[in-house]
Amino acid sequence: MPHLFLSVAQRLFNVRRQFVDGVTAPVIKDLLNDLLADGVLNERERDSVLEERRARADQAECLIDMVRKKGNEASQKLIDHLKTRDSKLHPVLFPSAGGSRSFSVKFLVQKEAYPVMPKSNRTRVALLINVRNFVNKKWIREGSEKDDAAMATLLTALGYRVVRPETGEPMKYTGEDIDKAVKDFAQLPDLSQTDSVFVVIMSHGIMGAVYGSRGKAVNPNEKDDLFPIDNIFEYLNAKNCPALRDKPKVIIIQACRGGNDGSTAANKRDGAPAPTPGSHRPADTDALEEDDIKVHIEKDFITFLSYTPGNVSWRDPDFGSPFIQYLVEVFNTFSHKDHLEKLFTQVMNRFKQGPTPTKRQMPVKDRCSLSTHFYLFPGL
Repeated sequence: MPHLFLSVAQRLFNVRRQFVDGVTAPVIKDLLNDLLADGVLNERERDSVLEERRARADQAECLIDMVRKKGNEASQKLIDHLKTRDSKLHPVLFPSAGGSRSFSVKFLVQKEAYPVMPKSNRTRVALLINVRNFVNKKWIREGSEKDDAAMATLLTALGYRVVRPETGEPMKYTGEDIDKAVKDFAQLPDLSQTDSVFVVIMSHGIMGAVYGSRGKAVNPNEKDDLFPIDNIFEYLNAKNCPALRDKPKVIIIQACRGGNDGSTAANKRDGAPAPTPGSHRPADTDALEEDDIKVHIEKDFITFLSYTPGNVSWRDPDFGSPFIQYLVEVFNTFSHKDHLEKLFTQVMNRFKQGPTPTKRQMPVKDRCSLSTHFYLFPGL
């Protein structure tokens, strides 16, 4: 069932770029008249969208932003009218999941997938950490509470019990709080009865780490308040967390990985990106260790990061981050039939045109050691 856990206004926000690119000028005019008749817009608002000097794309942006900010009821009316006015664009923006949700053990064997425990026997668990509030008020991540709620709802729907840090103030966790939460999570008794885990961390960040609520150090003799992402792999690996051996461990990080905006000028002649200086991140080369039963120390992990190395990650104060909202939308729509890596690729495809024309962002899969496909199969 697509979009089950997103508000209608959030659904509209998530397809904003595609709407602007795809809607035609006649359809825009029809939609404006429909919404005027419904009382969603008044004549002044309609006329402001149709200003003579406004380009089609600008009209589309003005229309969708004006309606989604009026709330869910107004947003639903726009979606309904779009279905009537443009039968080709509507299913592209709001696809129906379709298909059957019944999957058998035979299917798992044929598709070489990770085994999924029967719903009656498993206790799936996920760790969710959102650092919204900081000592420095300028660092407050407004809108991240929307991401937090959306992720919590999604994980619950997928059958995961959501665990949060036990220390620190809600949404104001220090680096030490985050570290303790991940370490405690790795020792949960429930892990023996789960077929997989998610660890979701949202904050400000730099390359290889996320910030705790104290942020950057003010005094030269102090250290920045950081949690190294490598610690997640250390605490959940086969040596330190044997209960998760051979089980998928999904790490999702919503944070900047640097200060660049992730865009570059395009070659005007052939559209190829112009070369830009910069270094490439070296590949992870963690050595395989052996213990008494000879297992790979780091295996069955996959990380999905909101941005490529060295770049910033965007967030909307009203609707949250495009990364989390797109991710939730894709999982809601396709996780009943597609494996995890395909879901991540679909999220990446949503970013081909930016979140907006002037802001570029491209999520990245990283440090993947999954040995086969992982199907979530919600509802089994």
